[in-house]
Amino acid sequence: MHVELITVKTSDGVTLEGALRVPEQKTARNGLPVDIVILHHGVGGSFYRPSFHDAIGDELLKRGCAVLRVNNRGHDLAYNAPPPHKRLGAAFETVADCRLDWKAWNDFAASRGYSRIGVWGHSLGAVKTIYTLANDTDPRVARAVASSPPRFSYSSFLARHDGEQFAAAVKDAQALVDAGKTDVIFPIEIPTSAIMTPRTYFDKYGKEERYDILKHLPDIKTPLLITIGSLEGREGQADRYAFGGLADKVAKAVEGSNTKAFELIEGADHFYTGVTDKLWRAVERWLTAH
Repeated sequence: MHVELITVKTSDGVTLEGALRVPEQKTARNGLPVDIVILHHGVGGSFYRPSFHDAIGDELLKRGCAVLRVNNRGHDLAYNAPPPHKRLGAAFETVADCRLDWKAWNDFAASRGYSRIGVWGHSLGAVKTIYTLANDTDPRVARAVASSPPRFSYSSFLARHDGEQFAAAVKDAQALVDAGKTDVIFPIEIPTSAIMTPRTYFDKYGKEERYDILKHLPDIKTPLLITIGSLEGREGQADRYAFGGLADKVAKAVEGSNTKAFELIEGADHFYTGVTDKLWRAVERWLTAH
């Protein structure tokens, strides 16, 4: 297997790495409407960590489609970055800056002659994909897939039966902000278990609800498929702050759309453990149908 390591630089000076794989020989496209798919990881992930993207990449290559697995500035927990950023990574990122990362990778793909770009994000990478598509229409992107995007909604978290726990977590984060410690990392358990700065915490989970996927879906023109696993997205999974009942909400949000679709992957957890084949079949059906 031949892999080409790639480096790009965003317009604000962040260096990102990735790995490009191309089909070993010219093969039929089998009706796929994309020539390359850029695979974006979730929070704290990276292009070099094992994930369901491994198997997805193999399937795409079999069909004559190139695969580009990439880092965004939220890769790993933390790392040193050039000024003015100082530190980046999952603990320090501002989600909105993903638009610069997505553009840098789309620019690279286009520079290699790929005119029909596919974008596939997982978890926070799926949220970033939705956010970027809603704010930046890029005609080079022919199709997009968002797998298991969490919903960041301050008001929904507070309205839960145990919303007081989220309110208490917000209060703890606000105390650090009030003390001037906006860039000190601290552990959180609600709405998820993670380590991040108060600044990043409020960027994701604050009252502004900047990244609520349900708010951004209507603004997306690019053909988009959203997938969620049945083990995390159904109403009975109410213990999951960002996912409980989300499957039904997304299905309703895209109902009747000519460009957006939803697929519930039965038996799938957040990482599609053991059911990557089901995920791929659902995505392939959608790609070949459009």
